[in-house]
This record gives sequence, structure tokens and C-alpha cells, in this order.
Amino acid sequence: MSISRDNTPELNRDEYTEYIYDVTCFGDPINPENAEDVASGISRAMELEARPVFLEGVSARLTQLGVDCKADDVELMLTEIKRRYKEILGFSCPRTVQEWIKGTTPSVTKRRNNYDFCYALEMDFQQTAVFFQKYYLSLPFIIKAQIDAVFLYCLYHRKPYSVVTELLEKSKGFVSQENAHTSTSQIAAMIFDIDDDEKFIRYLSEHCYDNEQQFQLARSIINDEIRILKAGILDDGAVDIVSPDRLNSLTIDALLGYRYQSRDKGEVAVKLPKRFTESLPNDVTLGKIINGDSISYEVLRKTLMLLKLYNYYRDAEAEDRKHGYEPDKYEINNRLMDFYDEVNNTLISCGFAQLYVRHPFDCLLLYCANSHDPILTLHLLNERN
Repeated sequence: MSISRDNTPELNRDEYTEYIYDVTCFGDPINPENAEDVASGISRAMELEARPVFLEGVSARLTQLGVDCKADDVELMLTEIKRRYKEILGFSCPRTVQEWIKGTTPSVTKRRNNYDFCYALEMDFQQTAVFFQKYYLSLPFIIKAQIDAVFLYCLYHRKPYSVVTELLEKSKGFVSQENAHTSTSQIAAMIFDIDDDEKFIRYLSEHCYDNEQQFQLARSIINDEIRILKAGILDDGAVDIVSPDRLNSLTIDALLGYRYQSRDKGEVAVKLPKRFTESLPNDVTLGKIINGDSISYEVLRKTLMLLKLYNYYRDAEAEDRKHGYEPDKYEINNRLMDFYDEVNNTLISCGFAQLYVRHPFDCLLLYCANSHDPILTLHLLNERN
């Protein structure tokens, strides 16, 4: 695994990850007609959801550090983590982190906890970036955010934890810039180049931003994709729509396919993984994205990926109808890999976590793409959720 200023780290696949990747991306395409036909994909994603992915990462790292353990060795891991917090960070392991070791899924809302944990396990910049994506299943280094920038600087330049606490204290009162006048890549390049604490803190004072100024490229791409989808809705005959809110509702309906569906009496809902269903876009969040308001990274990433799926395959289906063509297994697979590359490259260019097939959302999205009708397959997943 390697990472540089210009490259995103390769997320190495273990045997189980390779199996999920092969079955999801290279298995026979499905051709579902109802919700029951997508049961295998849901089952696979639920298995992913049930795995203690965070504890698998912790036990692997502790084993590298000389403490041989498995994901179910809770007491052994807890004892070692507590010791490391005291000796390396200089304070007691927080209750929140202890609960992570006992099986609670880690949150990434208070990101200092996540970075502190990586420091306690003596991870460097590369290892932290990979740990966030593979085991927190989230984005490392929101570079325009003050806390993330401090940890990026300290991890990249291998600063001791005492420098982290000093820089966090100095930057606590910094006022966020109103306009994002510097790109994320430019800020990252400067942080990589600066290896002087005082120069860094001066630079940070002029380059930290609130949520509204983060992920500007992603917001722009999402808005472009929304415009493409809405144009298609209008082309399909929805000419009587005059309200932007109504058009937003139809956009969500097109993406997810469940807005106006009802369940038959006695029909049991199909449970989907929480990591799939949480932070999906809705009318309100779509409006926030369009208006440039504050919105979570998770909503932005999922909205971008759903829009890419819909617009990519809507175009492909239009071409097929024009030529009276029915794609075979090999064409479906070729399109899947093209779609995979397009989405992954877009995510990376936006500073988002790359596609990772062990994330239940990513897994199910690729499962839908490996089908005769990816848009319908996604709708069927949601139909009885």
C-alpha cells in the first residue's frame, strides 16, 4: 500500500473482501422482476453489516504492534488500548472509545476521537488514511476543517502528540473563512510542504472553513447531475410541474423509487443495512445541496453515487432502445467496470472516500449495477424497506 501527494492509497483486499468483490462485480448479472429477486444481494450486504469490521482492523493493528489478538479478544484489546492512551497520549481512554472496543460502531461526528485512536495505535499518515476508509468506513482528512488539518499536518510530518494538543489549542479560536478561495488540493499541498509549526498555524488561520465551504467540487458535480436528471424528468412528460420542490420530490423518486410505493397488508418489510439506509438523500437534503447549505459528508457522497448510477444507466438504456440492442452478460460487466471507474475517479477527485466493496452501501450499489436493469434493481431493493 502506498500513498503520495498525488495518489490515493490502494485499499488492499483480504480473502473475504476479494470474495465480495468477485461475486458483486464479476458474478452472473441478475435480472430481477420483484423484491424477492434481490434477496441474495441484501443478504450479502447484511453479512457485511454484521461483521465487526472496526475490531478486525484494531486486532490486525495490535498484532502488528506485537500484541497478538483476534477481533473477539475484547478484554485483551481494551487493556492494551487503555495502556496506550495513558502512555502515548497522556490521558485516560475515553468511555466512548472503550464502547467501540466492546462492540459499538464508531461514530465519526467527533473526529478528534477517531484521530486520537489512530495516534494511540502509532499509525502514520498512510495507515491513518487507510484505517479511516477500511475500518471507520468514512473519509480521512476533511482538509478544510480545522481539526482534520491539524492531524493531517502532524501525522504527515510525524509530530509527537504533544504538538497535536498545542496546535489544536492555538487554533481553537480561529474564525472560519466565508469564501473558499483556495482549493482543497492546494491546501493539502501546502500542508505537505510546511514543516514548521508556527508557519502551519499561520496558514491554518487563513484556510479553515465551515461545512458550507467544504467539498465545493462535489457540490458542483452533484448540481450538474441533478440538472441532467431533472431535464430527463421533464423530457419524459412532466411538463405540468412548476414547483422546484415538486421537481425535487420526483428527483428523489427517480433515484430511490420508493416515495409513492405502498406495502400490501401483511407484507413484511425487508430490512436493509443501516449503513445503506442512513444518510440517503431526501427532499430536504436535496434542497440544501442545491442551495449550498450545510450538509453532511455522508449525504453528499451517497447523493453523488446515486446520481451517477441513475444518469449513467439511463443514458445506456436510451442507446440500447435506439439500436434495439439487448446487452449480454459481457456487455453488462464491461459497463459495470466503466461505471466503477467513473464513480471511483469522481469520488477521489472530490476528496471523498473511494469505492470500497465492504461498505454495505457501496456493495449494494455495485450489486445493482451488475444487473440487466440497474435502476429497477435499486428500486426493488428499496421497495419493501
